[in-house]
Amino acid sequence: MGAGKTTVGMLVAARLGLPFRDGDAMLEAATGRTAAAIRDAEGADELHRAEYRVLQEALGSEAASVIGAAAAVVDDPACRAALRAPGVAVAWLRADPAVLGHRFAAAADGEGAHRPAYGEDPTAFLGAHARRRAARFAACRPLVVVDTGRLSSAEVVERIVAALRSAAR
Repeated sequence: MGAGKTTVGMLVAARLGLPFRDGDAMLEAATGRTAAAIRDAEGADELHRAEYRVLQEALGSEAASVIGAAAAVVDDPACRAALRAPGVAVAWLRADPAVLGHRFAAAADGEGAHRPAYGEDPTAFLGAHARRRAARFAACRPLVVVDTGRLSSAEVVERIVAALRSAAR
């Protein structure tokens, strides 16, 4: 939440000439509800199970694409295994929790309102999740880890594309 997966994902997809599959849009298409609506009606566990399903469906597609998956997918062992599969390249976008908290709070008032809000202190919430999920993200064997808090979107895209080209050699 707030690391730039949608913005960066769309730009990487455009550079590679591939379609972009946004996890939030896939979730809404599959369920008819936003992530916030699912969390509010059925709880965070059900939201995360739905996010796991849409990632598995996207990864099961024959067509190559760039996928902007919800961070929660790394909590599921089957998703982590799928992200390590041959032909899957993972770019781990991360940022300092203070940066994420600022972006999260700003997005909650605008285009990010489809994402659920958790508590009064997004920075503390996102920091706790980042610490808890760090080893799980690492277990996905990311091709590249990019700190999006200090780089422009264009710089993040360049690092990802360079890592993909290097891996293809």
